[in-house]
Amino acid sequence: MSHLFTLDFIILVQSENDANRILKALQNRFTKYKLQLHPDKTSIFGFGRNEKRNTIIEKRKANTFDFLGFTHYCDKTRRGHFKVGRKTSAKKFRVKIKELNLWLKSIRNLMPTKDWWKFLRAKLRGHYEYYGVSENYRSIYEFYKHAIRLAKKWMNRRSQKKAMSWEKMARYLLLYPLPKPRIRHNFYSATYNVN
Repeated sequence: MSHLFTLDFIILVQSENDANRILKALQNRFTKYKLQLHPDKTSIFGFGRNEKRNTIIEKRKANTFDFLGFTHYCDKTRRGHFKVGRKTSAKKFRVKIKELNLWLKSIRNLMPTKDWWKFLRAKLRGHYEYYGVSENYRSIYEFYKHAIRLAKKWMNRRSQKKAMSWEKMARYLLLYPLPKPRIRHNFYSATYNVN
């Protein structure tokens, strides 16, 4: 009986020579245990404080990588120093929107709106808790806006009259607000927002 399991990891090193040496050692180690590195997911690429200079020399876009639902990219602090920027990966964002849409579609006729609204609030809080990291406000705000649009869409699908206009939706949100997006994890000030 064969088992298929994956392990995703990133190794950061100073030089390309080090990267090639580590890759060869990993391939040897995996082969010893009859395992293999996934060819489409294994690569060596430049990233870090010299990446901007390299993009100019090589006339290409800066490298990014997706890991744990985030796209990591080379960025700068206000003082011009290198830092790693993070945003929700486009692929993960689409998946989360699709999941939310399917959930709203499935739940809308099972219980009154006021009951599933509580679950929607919890889903948004959970999304902000994971994706609410430094530099990622725009992505979580887009998720919030999509959630409102989808909630309105499926509230209207409950009735053929399509009674939930944007004006009524705004009033509904005043009475039953959804949690607003906020950064929960600030990587650059070493603080954690528990509110």
